[in-house]
Amino acid sequence: MIFPYSAPSFTQRQFGWRCVFSLTLLTALFCCGSLQAQESDQKKKDEEPEKKSQSVEALLPKPVIVVNVASVERILQDIDFIFELAERPEIAEIASASLANVNDLDGLDQNRNLGFELYLKTGLLPQPVFIPYYPVSKISSFIETFQSILPGFMNAEERLPREEGLYVVEAGNSAFYFRIEDKYAHQFHQRGEASLDLEVFETHQFKDPAQQYQQLTTQFDAAAQLDMSSIPELMRTTFLGFFRTAIETQLQQRDGESNAAYELRRMSGKQNLENIEYFLNEAQQLTLGAHIDKEQKQGFVDLLIKARPNSDLARSMKNLPGQASYFSVVTARETLPLAASVSMIIPRRDRKTYLNYLNFFETQLSEKLLTADERLQQTNSVQQFFAPVKSQVNKGHLDAFVQLVSTPSKKFALIGGIKVAPSSNLPAALLDMINRVEKNPDNKARIFTNAETVQGIGLHQLQPDVKNADDRQRRFLGGVPSLYVGADSEVIWFAMGTEIAVAALNEAIERIHTATPEERKVQRTAPFQFEFHIKPWLQLFSEAEISESEIMKILDGIFTSENDLVLITTQPTETGVRSRFQFDEGYLKLLGVSIGKQFDRNQERRARRNRERGQKRDALPQPKP
Repeated sequence: MIFPYSAPSFTQRQFGWRCVFSLTLLTALFCCGSLQAQESDQKKKDEEPEKKSQSVEALLPKPVIVVNVASVERILQDIDFIFELAERPEIAEIASASLANVNDLDGLDQNRNLGFELYLKTGLLPQPVFIPYYPVSKISSFIETFQSILPGFMNAEERLPREEGLYVVEAGNSAFYFRIEDKYAHQFHQRGEASLDLEVFETHQFKDPAQQYQQLTTQFDAAAQLDMSSIPELMRTTFLGFFRTAIETQLQQRDGESNAAYELRRMSGKQNLENIEYFLNEAQQLTLGAHIDKEQKQGFVDLLIKARPNSDLARSMKNLPGQASYFSVVTARETLPLAASVSMIIPRRDRKTYLNYLNFFETQLSEKLLTADERLQQTNSVQQFFAPVKSQVNKGHLDAFVQLVSTPSKKFALIGGIKVAPSSNLPAALLDMINRVEKNPDNKARIFTNAETVQGIGLHQLQPDVKNADDRQRRFLGGVPSLYVGADSEVIWFAMGTEIAVAALNEAIERIHTATPEERKVQRTAPFQFEFHIKPWLQLFSEAEISESEIMKILDGIFTSENDLVLITTQPTETGVRSRFQFDEGYLKLLGVSIGKQFDRNQERRARRNRERGQKRDALPQPKP
């Protein structure tokens, strides 16, 4: 059966926003198959006949990567919502109207999921095979829609010799095959004479994407998923071998590199390699998905790791939350410019890594601050400082927080604390180390021991040898910042800023010390949490400064204290762990406004080019009558 085709006119193509949806979604899906590697024609001719009879499953295992879009309708609704927030609904209307240039996506079921799968052909050097899938309501209309996207003249005909439900769109030395199963069209792009791949495609029984990716469709508007369990063991082992060799080559000591710098780089490189090996062996799936909650007016991006059943990773993630944070009464404060907190159980495999780093830094400080005889003593100040820190790591509970707080003067101060194992020697050990730093010939800072006292804790001040603050320091911190550090028997406290930082730290410690035991037992945040509010940063600028900057005016007009939160949390799930990025309404509105501004600029450039062309035509000599 031949499907008629007529190429779109130039006037249909000239409007840029018609590609907002068609080129970013459908063209990417249609044409992604062209990326797959192909063997030479001669090699195909020389292949042994028995290779064609290899099992389909050996050549086309379950997909390694899946990119799934919930539906065309869901995406169009997201576009409408974003431009409605930005008060530019006309752009969403233009985007919807532009679908007329791609046959209004006729033949494509716009209420079901679509996307593509990446398969690996087995072998030492695996070759990727891209298979897009589309929900089809009417195949003839779908073929016409497909033709309206691709350039050039093509014919489409139904092929029945091998099997019903197979269609091909030919274009010179290239062909697009569509196999219809379960109301889905699975596409294969053939270049040259890759007959083996085509045979595999024609005979393979594809699973129904609606059922196969139902969870992705339900949870996300768009998602990508990597399935480690589908990678053959030999292939994974070979990859790790190549990767390990490349990493170890980079870990050789470089010319002129100090022993300390080399040791730190070597430790980091080995840890990165071990983490990759651990992830490939222990993880089953990695999913990255995004969706918009239109009722809450929030956007979400989730990164999920699904562990293999009964694996070490599964057990570690299940135990991740651990006990309540010592700092929980202050980590739950809202509307801070920036804050991060962590209270989680350290997996056993990671404890050794943390101890290696602590031992490294302890050795480096000992060599700089202690004499040879003092380093032999088990009671030196460096050892007494690191001992409770390492003891806390051995216990397996990582508990810390850091906050950038906005003070009444509208200046910022950085405060934080790290929980360690109880040690009565910790305050004296810290004081001795500070005194030794002050006497060190390499020291460039001005140091004042016990410069401030907060809640009975002595704070030592380290001030840079700078007389005048620069513009950024004055704007954000109110002057030249100092580092304040102190300790009680179980917490190392720190603050950075001017004297207002001391007051902010004092307030936080007081809230913790006056909290009841019941209040401290409540864990109010995720095991790991990071939050950012942009409005306090904007309040550091005057109205005159904001009015002089186009970007600042946009930000100030969009964000309020009610819609400016970016929240990142990491929490365990039933099968692994999830890190979620939450964006409040203001950021969705900013996205729409930014696209709208770019659209306006494109329109202005197009109008200017048309005027210039018109002026050039008018300047040409007119033909004589």
